[in-house]
Formats: sequence, C-alpha cells, structure tokens
Amino acid sequence: MKVPSEGKSRLINVLDGPSRELLTIALLRRVVKASTESSVDAVYVVGGGIKVAQLCQQMGVNWLDSNSGDLNFDVSVGITEISQIGNGTVYLPGDLPFLTPSDIDSVIELSNNGNFAVLVSSESDGGTNCILFPNQTELIPLLGNDSYRRHYEYAKDRGIPFETIRPEGLLIDLDTPEDLRKCEEIENGFLKNMGII
Repeated sequence: MKVPSEGKSRLINVLDGPSRELLTIALLRRVVKASTESSVDAVYVVGGGIKVAQLCQQMGVNWLDSNSGDLNFDVSVGITEISQIGNGTVYLPGDLPFLTPSDIDSVIELSNNGNFAVLVSSESDGGTNCILFPNQTELIPLLGNDSYRRHYEYAKDRGIPFETIRPEGLLIDLDTPEDLRKCEEIENGFLKNMGII
C-alpha cells in the first residue's frame, strides 16, 4: 500500500486530496473485509504508514511496515513473511471495489489449495489484480506496467504451473476517472457509500 495521502493520484482532476485519501482507505477496508470473510488463514497488509496500520489493528489483520517505494520489493516482503508459516500467498491490490470472499475462494480452489499459481488480469489496463503465489514458488512479483503479460510469460518461460481465472469482483480496480465512472454505474451512489460527498 502507498501512504493513503499519496494514493489515487490519477484521480487528481476529479477528486481533491482529502477525498482521494478517504477513497484509498475505504477501498482498502473493502478488500480487507472480503479477505477476512474468505477462506484464507490470515490477512496481511504491507506498507501504507500509520493510518493503514491503525485500520489493520481495527480490523484485526496483520500489518507489515515496508515502504521501500518499490511495490515488488514490498510484496516480496509479505510473501517471505507468509511463506515462513508454510502457506501460499494471495496478492491483492488495495483498490478492488467489488471484491467478494467468493472471488478469493475461487482463486484458492483453482490453485488446488495453493499448488498452482493463479493469475487474474485487470479488465482495463493490462495490470494484475490477483496472483496466488504457491509456497516455495519460483514465480516473483512483477507488478507495474503491463504486469499481467510479464507474469504470464515469466511463468510460461520457466515451466511454472499456473492457471488463469476472471472472477467478476477481481476484474475492476479503481485508478482512473473512467474506472470511477464505471464504479458509479455498477453501484449507485458509489462515492457517497465510500464516505465521500
């Protein structure tokens, strides 16, 4: 996670700074809630500073302090922490407005309970909205521009077994004004429901 006050910068022309911060926190809250209600053993949030740490404490999930400025490094910190208890890791970005517990469970089920990697692409921008990293996998985080293709090719080139899936709640992440319009179409009063008037 980025520090919430630095989040959603591509919405600068439609939301002011405090509104973008509120949106970032509200989106993370939805992702954490869906995660805790899924079949995962534990939920970890990596980075984001003191406000994110406080949210994690309120919601009863683990927080790891890693704000290197390198998303792939920070995700690797989380994977390392989780792999020490012998589990695979389901990576989710903190901006999936319509994520449900059953979306997460469908990824876990497809992985044969963590034996295969699973990739989920973003609907809009070539990004990766979910990755299941099996325990002791050779697959590494390659998040950033065009990340879905890079994860797909990395796994394919190295013979890493993986599956792909497209659960509805994992397809939309909220980054751009167009994404925000889509969210308002799907959920009437979306911004108001997020605590933004």
